Parts: sequence; C-alpha cells; structure tokens
Amino acid sequence: MIQAYLDASLMAEVRVYMKNGKRVLLITDSMAMPRPEAKYEETWIYLLKQAFPDYDFLDKSDRGSTSLRLVTEGGGGVDLLEMYEPDLVVLQLGMAECAPRLFKKTGFEFFFLNRILPRRFRLDYVNFIKKRRGRNPKITDVSPDGFRNNLMNYFERARKMNVKVIVFLISRATKLFQGKSPHITENVTLYNDIYREVAARFPNVHLVVPFDEDVDLEELAIDETHVDARGHQILFNKLKPFLV
Repeated sequence: MIQAYLDASLMAEVRVYMKNGKRVLLITDSMAMPRPEAKYEETWIYLLKQAFPDYDFLDKSDRGSTSLRLVTEGGGGVDLLEMYEPDLVVLQLGMAECAPRLFKKTGFEFFFLNRILPRRFRLDYVNFIKKRRGRNPKITDVSPDGFRNNLMNYFERARKMNVKVIVFLISRATKLFQGKSPHITENVTLYNDIYREVAARFPNVHLVVPFDEDVDLEELAIDETHVDARGHQILFNKLKPFLV
C-alpha cells in the first residue's frame, strides 16, 4: 500500500513536470558540440539547459551528421521524433552534407582509394586529386534532391504530431573554408534555398539565421566551420525566444 502511494505520488510529480516543462529534441552535427576551444559549458546546448532547468532536453548531437539521420535513425527516423514525442525540435544540420567532396563515397574511386590502393600511397593520391580537380560542388554526402526529400519527410511527420521545428540555416563559410573549398559558398546558398523552399510549406517550421551579416564570423571561428564560446552565445540568444 505504501509502495502504491509512492508510485502515485511520483506519477503526480511527473505530470506536474510535464505540464510546466517542455520536451526539446536537439538534432545537430559537430557545430553544437564541444571542442578544445569551446568547452561543453560554453556550448549553446549547455546554455539552454541552464536557462530552462524544467525542460527535458534530449541531446542527439553527432559529429558529421546529415539529414539522412532524420529518415533512417532507429528505422525510418523514429529515434529522432516519434519515439520521444517532443514539443519542440531544434535542427542544426547541413554543412556536412553540402560541403563539396573530392570523391563520391559510393563511387569506384572511393572504393579504389580505401580498399585497393596501398595505404602508403593514399595521401599522395588525395593530394594529386586536390591539385588536379579540387573539391567538386556536385559531389556531396547528400544530394540536393536527397536533402529536399529528407526535409519533406521529417517536417511532414512533425506536422502530423503538432511538433514545432526550429531550424538553423547553414552558416556562411569562413575565408579559411572558402580557401580550401572554393565552391562551398554556392553550395551553402543552394542548400539554404532548399531549407527555405521546404519550410515555406510547413507552418510548424521556423528558420533561424545563425549569424547576421554584421557579425564578424572570422573573429568567432576556431577553424573553417566551428565557432568559439562567443559564437555559441549568439546561437543561444537566437534560440531562447522560441523556448519561452
């Protein structure tokens, strides 16, 4: 009888918590994750957790993530939506899939490089390809059409569940990134245009520009793609109004 009372009390507390708090699913690539130059306590994810202690934040960050996760993880993407029934989803994806690559991961050349060519020759071959043709804007981890289809699938599933989705657009490329990959800016523009095109069809989806034009991204960048604690603070400030 005492155990039944305790169980009932616990469930009552859970119901009160769920009434006052929200369940927020965070789906990101390495842009939201800590690095030597940006500690976990400085990331926008940690800042959100501190600002909203009553919210249930489910951190699904994973380095190198692409939109494929939205439709595959857990089988059909259920581990990034249906299994958790969130009130809100925050997406920060896109840079990994839009970045021009040297090789198609499903092509013969990639297979030859990793399975046939002796290890001692691989770096020389990669350097040769960099000089010969560079990174091809048409070779990406996820094609533009694939990106569009993945977003359509996920946003529609979220709409049916009455889940709000906040999307960080892909950040503009730093000068360092442009130097390494001259076509990165055009691909960022292309994939962001797809974000805008698809989001326009779904009233539950809201787009957020990560860094305004008046923000000096070069000062915030710690490498070609990631930002320091000041950059994370900006992203936190951008997200905060959506959670209140």
